[in-house]
Amino acid sequence: MMSATFKMHRNATLLAVSLLLLVVMSASLALGTASYLRTLVAFPLIFIVPGLVTLRALHIELTPLERWVLIIGLSMVVTVVGGLLLAPGSWLTPRGWLVWFSLATIGGSLFALGRGSSAQLRWHFPRIRARHFALCAAIVGVMVLTLQNAIRNNDAYIPFRYTDFWMLPDGRPSNLYTIGIKNREGIDEHYTVRVMVDGAIVGTWPVTVPADQTITSTLALPAGQKAVAWLLRQNQSEVYRSVSASLNGTTLAGNR
Repeated sequence: MMSATFKMHRNATLLAVSLLLLVVMSASLALGTASYLRTLVAFPLIFIVPGLVTLRALHIELTPLERWVLIIGLSMVVTVVGGLLLAPGSWLTPRGWLVWFSLATIGGSLFALGRGSSAQLRWHFPRIRARHFALCAAIVGVMVLTLQNAIRNNDAYIPFRYTDFWMLPDGRPSNLYTIGIKNREGIDEHYTVRVMVDGAIVGTWPVTVPADQTITSTLALPAGQKAVAWLLRQNQSEVYRSVSASLNGTTLAGNR
């Protein structure tokens, strides 16, 4: 059995190490140093120190293997709890995590230091029963479903939804122009294309563009100075996209 003085010394050392890691991390964030240094310091702050101070505070007697399993497991619990607390306030930032791990590690270290030579809690490996296997299976099932749903949502996520619309000469001196529509809205879209030359309508037609597809069409424009093409959403009179080009083959404008 370790003496009370030795336990106090170990708790004080743990507090000092925690403070040193937090100071280095704070300086790294403030100075904007290389990311590898932050990663090096963050690893023990996330996966080791929180669980270690928790075990020291509880004074649980364990074998070395059991101790390290619980250290990593408890550290992950502290991280998950921190994420739940920081998310509502939009504090899921490096500084927000620094504040959380500061509170968790320093608070746990001070609590362990304050307990001093308090009676230790003895821990024994529990008897495994059928309900434990059922509980583990349920947890694994929930984890698999959560991961599957996260992957599906990630595949369906489109950070920027837009429709690209352009009108360009076909590449040789002529009155032929190509109009293109690229659909990045995430769903099939129904549009109306309207083309005008010098303010007079020379063509109007509906078009359906499947999600993530591009549709182009070539048309001959009559003589004039300027051609304008409008893209209107189905059953709407407001212009969604507009492009223009000079009829001598020089593009004047793009999407707007």
